[in-house]
Amino acid sequence: MGRIYRPVEIECGNRKATTVAIIDTGADETVISERLAGKVNSDLYGVFKAICASDTMLEGKYADVTIRELWSRVEIVMAVGVSDKPFGTDDIDDEGVEAILGVDFLQETEMPLDFGY
Repeated sequence: MGRIYRPVEIECGNRKATTVAIIDTGADETVISERLAGKVNSDLYGVFKAICASDTMLEGKYADVTIRELWSRVEIVMAVGVSDKPFGTDDIDDEGVEAILGVDFLQETEMPLDFGY
Protein backbone atom coordinates (compact mmCIF):
# COMPACT_ATOMS: atom_id res chain seq x y z
CA MET A 1 0.00 0.00 0.00
CA GLY A 2 1.26 3.46 -0.86
CA ARG A 3 1.36 6.55 1.27
CA ILE A 4 -1.71 8.67 1.89
CA TYR A 5 -1.19 12.40 1.40
CA ARG A 6 -3.73 15.10 2.14
CA PRO A 7 -3.79 18.88 1.73
CA VAL A 8 -4.15 20.61 5.09
CA GLU A 9 -4.47 24.12 6.38
CA ILE A 10 -2.73 24.93 9.63
CA GLU A 11 -3.96 27.97 11.54
CA CYS A 12 -2.86 29.79 14.66
CA GLY A 13 -4.57 33.04 15.56
CA ASN A 14 -5.17 34.88 12.31
CA ARG A 15 -2.29 33.26 10.37
CA LYS A 16 -2.84 30.30 8.03
CA ALA A 17 -0.64 28.12 5.86
CA THR A 18 -1.56 25.39 3.41
CA THR A 19 0.73 22.39 3.06
CA VAL A 20 0.87 18.66 2.39
CA ALA A 21 0.43 16.16 5.22
CA ILE A 22 1.12 12.47 5.26
CA ILE A 23 -1.31 10.27 7.19
CA ASP A 24 0.70 7.96 9.41
CA THR A 25 -1.36 5.33 11.22
CA GLY A 26 1.83 4.23 12.98
CA ALA A 27 2.38 7.65 14.57
CA ASP A 28 0.67 8.17 17.91
CA GLU A 29 0.96 11.94 17.74
CA THR A 30 0.60 14.59 15.04
CA VAL A 31 3.78 16.53 14.22
CA ILE A 32 4.43 19.67 12.17
CA SER A 33 7.73 21.11 11.03
CA GLU A 34 9.39 24.02 12.77
CA ARG A 35 9.15 25.93 9.50
CA LEU A 36 5.37 25.45 9.37
CA ALA A 37 5.01 26.47 13.02
CA GLY A 38 6.95 29.63 12.17
CA LYS A 39 4.74 30.39 9.17
CA VAL A 40 1.67 30.55 11.40
CA ASN A 41 3.58 32.24 14.22
CA SER A 42 2.59 29.63 16.81
CA ASP A 43 3.77 29.89 20.39
CA LEU A 44 5.93 26.92 21.32
CA TYR A 45 5.85 25.43 24.80
CA GLY A 46 6.75 22.37 26.84
CA VAL A 47 8.82 19.40 25.77
CA PHE A 48 7.71 17.08 22.99
CA LYS A 49 9.31 13.62 22.78
CA ALA A 50 8.30 10.67 20.66
CA ILE A 51 9.98 7.53 19.35
CA CYS A 52 9.63 6.76 15.65
CA ALA A 53 9.23 3.27 14.20
CA SER A 54 12.91 3.53 13.23
CA ASP A 55 13.79 4.00 16.94
CA THR A 56 14.73 7.62 16.23
CA MET A 57 13.92 9.96 19.11
CA LEU A 58 12.00 13.07 18.11
CA GLU A 59 12.43 16.05 20.37
CA GLY A 60 10.92 19.48 20.16
CA LYS A 61 8.15 21.63 21.58
CA TYR A 62 4.36 21.68 21.40
CA ALA A 63 2.11 24.19 19.63
CA ASP A 64 -1.66 24.64 19.75
CA VAL A 65 -2.98 24.91 16.19
CA THR A 66 -6.13 24.34 14.16
CA ILE A 67 -5.71 21.62 11.55
CA ARG A 68 -8.18 21.55 8.70
CA GLU A 69 -7.97 18.60 6.29
CA LEU A 70 -9.12 20.12 3.02
CA TRP A 71 -10.66 17.07 1.27
CA SER A 72 -12.94 15.90 4.07
CA ARG A 73 -13.17 19.35 5.71
CA VAL A 74 -12.61 17.86 9.18
CA GLU A 75 -10.91 20.22 11.56
CA ILE A 76 -9.73 20.29 15.13
CA VAL A 77 -7.79 22.51 17.52
CA MET A 78 -5.08 20.41 19.09
CA ALA A 79 -1.62 20.37 20.61
CA VAL A 80 0.89 19.05 18.08
CA GLY A 81 4.56 18.20 18.29
CA VAL A 82 6.92 20.59 16.52
CA SER A 83 10.13 19.03 15.22
CA ASP A 84 12.04 19.12 11.94
CA LYS A 85 13.65 15.72 12.47
CA PRO A 86 11.06 13.49 10.73
CA PHE A 87 10.86 15.72 7.66
CA GLY A 88 14.49 15.23 6.65
CA THR A 89 14.46 11.42 6.71
CA ASP A 90 14.22 8.79 3.99
CA ASP A 91 10.78 7.87 5.37
CA ILE A 92 9.39 11.30 4.45
CA ASP A 93 11.53 12.70 1.71
CA ASP A 94 8.88 14.25 -0.51
CA GLU A 95 9.27 17.96 -0.96
CA GLY A 96 6.42 19.95 0.51
CA VAL A 97 5.41 17.54 3.30
CA GLU A 98 5.40 19.58 6.50
CA ALA A 99 2.87 17.69 8.65
CA ILE A 100 2.30 14.16 9.86
CA LEU A 101 -1.28 13.41 10.83
CA GLY A 102 -1.06 10.79 13.57
CA VAL A 103 -3.56 8.52 15.24
CA ASP A 104 -4.51 11.28 17.69
CA PHE A 105 -5.82 13.41 14.80
CA LEU A 106 -7.60 10.47 13.15
CA GLN A 107 -9.33 9.40 16.36
CA GLU A 108 -10.37 12.87 17.47
CA THR A 109 -11.80 13.87 14.08
CA GLU A 110 -13.07 10.42 13.05
CA MET A 111 -11.73 11.31 9.62
CA PRO A 112 -12.80 8.76 7.01
CA LEU A 113 -10.00 7.03 5.10
CA ASP A 114 -10.41 5.27 1.77
CA PHE A 115 -7.72 2.66 1.23
CA GLY A 116 -9.09 1.77 -2.21
CA TYR A 117 -9.93 -1.88 -1.50
